[in-house]
Amino acid sequence: MARLGKMQRELLKSARSKQATVLYPFTKDGLNIPKGLRGKWVFKNPDKCTGCKICSRVCPSGAIEMIECRPDDVQTKTGFRPICHFDRCILCGQCVESCPRDVLDLSGEFEMVYLSRDAMIIE
Repeated sequence: MARLGKMQRELLKSARSKQATVLYPFTKDGLNIPKGLRGKWVFKNPDKCTGCKICSRVCPSGAIEMIECRPDDVQTKTGFRPICHFDRCILCGQCVESCPRDVLDLSGEFEMVYLSRDAMIIE
């Protein structure tokens, strides 16, 4: 029998060892998601929004737009509320830091796949 080469020895050694990678996206077991991950933009306290427009002014990518409140929305003092065009958002967190009412937050959700641009508007 011929001697095993270096590659075959490595193959046999790794076949006996524990799996080193996670089979993502089929399983999320073993994912090491860091605390404080800046993910998808969400309303933490939408009823506290006053419509002050600070979040849209500080957004470096222009992802936040102020629109008029609809009758079924939470009404703000100014009559405007923010929406996020997530296709433009760079997840910098400036809107969260500058919001005086603690309305916005960046969640830990990192799977952000959309089938259309309209689905990327977070209201």
